[in-house]
Amino acid sequence: MKRKFLMAVLLICVVAVFVYGLVVPKFSLMAKIKTGILRRQIQREIAGAGSHDWAGEYYAGDGLGMNVNLLIAPEHGYVFEWHGCLGLYDRNYGSVTSTNGRLRLSFTFNNRQEGFEGISGEFIPVHWGERRYLVPTSDIVGFCNEVNDGSEPRDRIHGRYLMRRGDQTKSATSNAALPVEFQVYLLKQPVTAAIMQVGQTTTRPDSSDFKIKDTTVMINAGMQQGLHPGMKLYVTEPDFLVENVKLMNVTDGESEGFITQFGGGDPAPQVGWKLSTRAPWRTESNSTVAK
Repeated sequence: MKRKFLMAVLLICVVAVFVYGLVVPKFSLMAKIKTGILRRQIQREIAGAGSHDWAGEYYAGDGLGMNVNLLIAPEHGYVFEWHGCLGLYDRNYGSVTSTNGRLRLSFTFNNRQEGFEGISGEFIPVHWGERRYLVPTSDIVGFCNEVNDGSEPRDRIHGRYLMRRGDQTKSATSNAALPVEFQVYLLKQPVTAAIMQVGQTTTRPDSSDFKIKDTTVMINAGMQQGLHPGMKLYVTEPDFLVENVKLMNVTDGESEGFITQFGGGDPAPQVGWKLSTRAPWRTESNSTVAK
């Protein structure tokens, strides 16, 4: 009886996987076979390309729920897969077009950038010494924030932005070779500031039972100190908080931004809180860059 029950459960699982593959083509057997063929073709192309400008295998993730792998080359295109704790979360493949320093991806399957799925449709290849990154065109400022806060150049494979596998052991000298218009976002030294005014707080729901609170603040630093819209500063005092200010409007000597807090346990922002573009938990030893 027990054996029959186990066989029935196994049969149900097999049928469920088969049906799911039919309903979601990206997880079908045909997509898996096609991905395997493309992966081998791209790997052979990369092996024969020498020191190509951007061809390679890239990774971004935390080793847990986010493990994004991108295998990419000019002739055979790319293969993208997102793996997490429960297995394969997303997959796509297609061609690559390189125009004016931008890489544009075509998609075989629907590419929805939401939750644990999706990938940017356009990247900028970024050279940083011996390293190679692929940064979404729409998130160059976010990459600069990671450089300023000490997260990049990282000394391990895990990170938010796609880096060529193995490059975590390579040096990153001077500044990352970003487009000219974004060079001003890379700070030579951390900028420190303080909250001088607290504005309105608004709440919005998230997918769980928690409320998200957004509070506007004014800080006593601006363009004269090297700040620009989109930059991020971290709360350094009080030192028990893990909060940050995202800048919206910046003038010569002041900036307006907002602090986003989840739930109701954290204290509301206060005048006098100290801020820095350098994350307080980062030290100089986190970085291998020579500035």
